[in-house]
Amino acid sequence: THSRLFAFILFATLPSCDCTLINVQRKVWTMNPDRRVIVYPQYIDALKTVAEGRRIPKALACEDPNVGEMHDSCRLLKLESIIEGKHYPRDWIPRCRIRVQLKGEDGKPVDPEIPDRRTLLVKMAELVVKHPGRVGGKPRQQSAASKLAETASAAAGAGAGPSSGAGSGSKPAPSKKGKKGKK
Repeated sequence: THSRLFAFILFATLPSCDCTLINVQRKVWTMNPDRRVIVYPQYIDALKTVAEGRRIPKALACEDPNVGEMHDSCRLLKLESIIEGKHYPRDWIPRCRIRVQLKGEDGKPVDPEIPDRRTLLVKMAELVVKHPGRVGGKPRQQSAASKLAETASAAAGAGAGPSSGAGSGSKPAPSKKGKKGKK
């Protein structure tokens, strides 16, 4: 009964993976790690510095890339890719990344023209600039209606600040200065 209990505890505490049980004491692990390349938009963003995550030269990078545009460029390059909802650790605002299959099961590149990650980033930046969702290589601006609503709300917020005081001609209250250095 102790050996059965030990085997049950062993199976209950092991992580879920493809494994073959040879003996209770000896295990053979056959894990299939994900070999796809992870690409964040910050890697090809010309507006980011190297410290902020840009991985290619600024001259080759594109301005404000989108994960959807990057995914479309992978389709044009005939590379398998998926979008994941993960944050880049250095910049949490744009939320998403893509995983790209660069190499096949045999370890050889799927596309001989794209053997490594750097070549993928450069080609992806070239294609993102030519994406149909961009105007002149730059991301499409907001619509005119949303710009009007944004400026109207900004003007209303700015107008409410000064008028809420005692009057438009009153002086600001003097700042209080305490006794410094005297004990």
